[in-house]
Amino acid sequence: MSDRYLETLRNLSGQPVTRETGPTFASGPLEVNVIFTDPLATGAALKCAQSFARELGVGIHLQAAVVVPFQLPLEEPPVPVAFLQETLRELVAQLETDTFDPAVHLYLCRDRVRALSQVLRPNSLVVLGGRKHWWPTAESKLARALRSQGHRVILVDSKARSGSEQPVFAR
Repeated sequence: MSDRYLETLRNLSGQPVTRETGPTFASGPLEVNVIFTDPLATGAALKCAQSFARELGVGIHLQAAVVVPFQLPLEEPPVPVAFLQETLRELVAQLETDTFDPAVHLYLCRDRVRALSQVLRPNSLVVLGGRKHWWPTAESKLARALRSQGHRVILVDSKARSGSEQPVFAR
């Protein structure tokens, strides 16, 4: 794994990340990976992932790959790292973490898909939040790219108004 993509990797709680013991597969213990897209969509994805984590008895990993334009040094993203950390901390605080401790990973990168492909285990379960449209969105393009690498991707509609259940859509 390239050090460029792991330049900024932080556990927001300040404690070392521990892997939960749960179902294991050839690639290691099962985990639900939520990819940060925007606060509203990621909140919907986290709610969906929380139900998976409860049912399967596994942990949630919130993966935030922040793209830094080539005009800026990799260590200086357009949005301050402290602000990103606080946003991620607030999202995780909304979860009911009675049965698991979510892990939060923040990566500064140049290419989001490449960075995520390097940090996700093979055949990972990935949950993405987004808005359902008839045209391709950034989230659906990211889902397609991750699926092409063999990951299992679930898209959750962040604008759905059907109570606590979040409709899942796929393209």
